[in-house]
Amino acid sequence: MKKVIAVAAVLISATAASVQAKPPTIPLDCGKAKGASVQRQYLDAASGGGNIYNVQVTFTGKKPAPAKVESVLRECIATAVAKDASKDVLATAWLKKRAGDRDTDDEQISPFSGSKYISYTATTKKVEVHDLVLKLKKK
Repeated sequence: MKKVIAVAAVLISATAASVQAKPPTIPLDCGKAKGASVQRQYLDAASGGGNIYNVQVTFTGKKPAPAKVESVLRECIATAVAKDASKDVLATAWLKKRAGDRDTDDEQISPFSGSKYISYTATTKKVEVHDLVLKLKKK
């Protein structure tokens, strides 16, 4: 779980470091019926993001059941792909304990066991759950 959080932190910090013009972070109209707020961020190659979209789904209050989280992630990936299917989409879910709390206090939640994530791959046009594999740099 810590690895997933670290990857997400790198992706988010990479976005802030970018100085090139890029599409803005936009809200996505999905997941509202299930109590989530959603935004799509563009992570360009210059920022280290790899020219992908990061869809962040945030639930507030009670932690939702894994099946609900997965359902909203899949729904929101489909919404992001409908807007632009030419880029890969990574989706992450977050829990905000109380409305008004800072985003930096949100807890990442996953509907999958172990270190897994869900994404859309533009080249294959598939949404799949993957094992997180971190490659260590050799010294």
